[in-house]
Amino acid sequence: MIYWPDLHDCPRRLTSGWGHSRIFAPEAYERARNRQLVPIVHGEALTLAAWFPICWQMRDDRPVLCVLRSLLPDGTGHPVRPSNASGALPAALRAFPVILTRAADDAPEIWIDDVVADQPTDIGAPLLMSDGRLSRGAAQRVHTVMMLRRSIDRTESLTDSLHGGGLLEPWPLDFEVGPAGQRARFDDLLVVRASALASTAAIQLLRTFGVDAATFLTAHRISLFRIAVLIQAARAQVKSARAPEPVA
Repeated sequence: MIYWPDLHDCPRRLTSGWGHSRIFAPEAYERARNRQLVPIVHGEALTLAAWFPICWQMRDDRPVLCVLRSLLPDGTGHPVRPSNASGALPAALRAFPVILTRAADDAPEIWIDDVVADQPTDIGAPLLMSDGRLSRGAAQRVHTVMMLRRSIDRTESLTDSLHGGGLLEPWPLDFEVGPAGQRARFDDLLVVRASALASTAAIQLLRTFGVDAATFLTAHRISLFRIAVLIQAARAQVKSARAPEPVA
């Protein structure tokens, strides 16, 4: 089972035949640079809240915890470049092109997104060494995926409890980002209701999930103020894209 399949274009299981393939920094891949909404696990919230709003997006009638990195559909207007600066890159993208999959009962398989790095800044690193072992760069990304595997079930359980307990509410966004009336709109996002934090359901949730849930909820609510930074970044991007070319 591949988690968050919309993050990937061409998933393939890693085999010895990949020895000739190379991987590059996440910023080298268009998928990682310009992804607008990226799924995360709850343990990332405290770090990412310093940069982006953390919310849920409805996918297949189920909320998925995400970080909102840009208000523009193509992912431009990103307020942090490079996007891995100071921990601003979600783990799923730090691991890219290694894919998060459910671990098998026996030796876990490793899956790779077989995509081209369209903006490499160096020669990259091999996926596999000549002796068949993972290269250092590939091993680091596999370790990131293993961290996600350890956290994703708890994240989904926490989300289900919030959603089932009626603690989430719609977070519709609609902002003008361009002088010609260009707008950024979202109607499928959810956040925790501020008024629900003192409810009986919220207290029970904290008893169930403990201190990490309290830390997560605090980071989530604080992160929503970062929407102002995204608005500024989106407007600056639209303005620069409309600027006339300088006359030679």
